[in-house]
Amino acid sequence: MNWDRFLTSPPPATAWDLGANDVAIIHRTGPGEFHCAIEDVPPGAFEVGPVGLQAVDREAIAPVLTRLKGAAEGTSTAAVIVPTGWMRAFLLEADKLPRKESEVHDVIRWRLKKLLPVAPTELRLSVVRLPEAGGRRQVLVLAGIERAVASIETTFNTIGIQPGLITTRLFALVPRSSLSDRPLLLIQLEPAFLSLILLVGGTPRLLRTKPLSPMAAVGQSIEREVRLNLEFIRDKIGLGGEIEVKLVCDDAALDTELRRWMAELPQLAPFVGPPTPPCGPSTVAGRIGAARLAPALAVVTGEVR
Repeated sequence: MNWDRFLTSPPPATAWDLGANDVAIIHRTGPGEFHCAIEDVPPGAFEVGPVGLQAVDREAIAPVLTRLKGAAEGTSTAAVIVPTGWMRAFLLEADKLPRKESEVHDVIRWRLKKLLPVAPTELRLSVVRLPEAGGRRQVLVLAGIERAVASIETTFNTIGIQPGLITTRLFALVPRSSLSDRPLLLIQLEPAFLSLILLVGGTPRLLRTKPLSPMAAVGQSIEREVRLNLEFIRDKIGLGGEIEVKLVCDDAALDTELRRWMAELPQLAPFVGPPTPPCGPSTVAGRIGAARLAPALAVVTGEVR
């Protein structure tokens, strides 16, 4: 499928990764060479609510972005990657959508009124029509609070950076290619938020995002969700045979636990993709963490659809 509505081609040289407590930047300095930097942000700079990112304190964020800008070596455009939990994503039926693109957003806003506790007029939407699969036509929708997305754009503009892309870590992680034709289940876990997307022939067939209770036994909760979705994939979508699994988890101990558990499940195989390029300095890369570096590097290397 064509992800150009979410992602850009050729890939941007710089990706900014926003987090609850800091901002990181990953910049391509040459073929296969990447530099990274990170700065803390003041507490409360990003306000996150039940629908995701609600507001941005531009006065608090702008100085942080200014300090990091030097790491981009004069680049004036960039990709901005945010936690998956800061936006909402849906797979919606497209059979009854109007043909005119100008009317599609109005229909989708009306549908989202039933799914999100926010006025549809307050949403910024990105919509991609998907190829027909299994006799169904669907659209992939990414929704964010308009004032929050606009604040991100405005803040970057004030330091001379034009965001050419704003996307979530989940969509940034979707691989450009696989070494096999098997379906791929991408599982992304960040603090208090679980996301799963199933790709068959490169087309999304299942999308689940779920806030996690901080009081829950996280490992058990995730295992239960993965089991339920695998049952749905087998029974309702009708996929047999092996499924490749790509797991990206913020917590190293939990990552190890989940990989050990999934290795015992039948007909699951680890995803095999291109090796992750090094990004330095190593101390900074270690602080950012592999789970945040992966989507940013995927964007700046072009390893995304």
